[in-house]
Amino acid sequence: MPQVKENLMETVSFGSLTQKPGNVETNITKSLLDGNSKFPILSDKEMNLGVLRYDTPHLKKHKASTFIVSILPVGLQPAFKALFAEKFPQYAEEGHGSVIFNGSTQLENIFYNKIETLTSVSQFPDILITTDLNSLYHRSTRLLNDRNFETFNYSLNYMYADTKISHPTKVFGYLGAEALVMVVHKAKYETVQSPREWYELLNPALKNSIVFCGDRDFHCNTVFAHFVKEYGYEALNQLSKNTLLRIHPEEMLLAMNSGNKINASVYVMPYSYAKNIQNNLDYEIIWPNDGAILIPIQVLVKRGAFDKYKDVIRFLIGEELGKLLEQHGLVAANAKVKNEFPGTKLNWIGWNFIRNCDMHAMKEDIGRRL
Repeated sequence: MPQVKENLMETVSFGSLTQKPGNVETNITKSLLDGNSKFPILSDKEMNLGVLRYDTPHLKKHKASTFIVSILPVGLQPAFKALFAEKFPQYAEEGHGSVIFNGSTQLENIFYNKIETLTSVSQFPDILITTDLNSLYHRSTRLLNDRNFETFNYSLNYMYADTKISHPTKVFGYLGAEALVMVVHKAKYETVQSPREWYELLNPALKNSIVFCGDRDFHCNTVFAHFVKEYGYEALNQLSKNTLLRIHPEEMLLAMNSGNKINASVYVMPYSYAKNIQNNLDYEIIWPNDGAILIPIQVLVKRGAFDKYKDVIRFLIGEELGKLLEQHGLVAANAKVKNEFPGTKLNWIGWNFIRNCDMHAMKEDIGRRL
């Protein structure tokens, strides 16, 4: 954990960066995507079970147990479900062992809060797919070893070559990752250079000008953890001042495609959403010079489950699913996929940083400061 810098403005050189901030409030709202699927959806009631054994009523009715639980980015869910159902129709029907979690922020928080309480590998499903630096990175790390979970020894896509994202004991496999980029409103940068690296978001001239992923009670852990790592907690105080809103990327798209109703200068969002900006004459996607920040999609496979579900596991890390991720704007981990993006440099927070800090305490501190 880096030490907190005494004077951030001396540590980070802002040079001559200046701009007029956009600070108009907005009440824009939009529901998250609704997924239509044969897969069962976990409800609040089911998520509040004492332990996460996933033996929900509809599964008991069919005398089946859930072996795979998946929490994916909402924009990817429908396509993933369709492909999974095509490949494994025996698991696709409700009650046949598959749970795809359709996430609102509230329900995802319930899920990940419960994950953090698990004390035994027996409480995990055979296959668990999760996104972001979630509760698996907290105090559950003592469970994440090759005695409890299968290991993955395969080459990742060339774009990951310099990231060192591979888990130290190889118990995480990777489907791919969201790549966080900046989207700038060109009208705000007619006379000055738009930001090209992440530190430039600390510019005090950006007060009330930046829109991040999240909502009033939730923030994107990965991007703010990056600033803690690189510049210390004091950087969060400046980011808090510079933040106009935290909203879902779908809401960002709605705002931009409707004429910048939010009146922000910079949007920090996954490339999977940014690639769908229709109003591209007014906006520019910036793939930062220091790398798009990665939000990983990782899979855990319980020890002994590989032989039983090897076809499913090979599918999860395989080329066909990798191509699907790339088509939706995510960075596929499969080595055979040709990832095509505006940039190639990726920015992973690093396992040394994760091991050497209390991730739970850090996230709580980030929330307080924001």
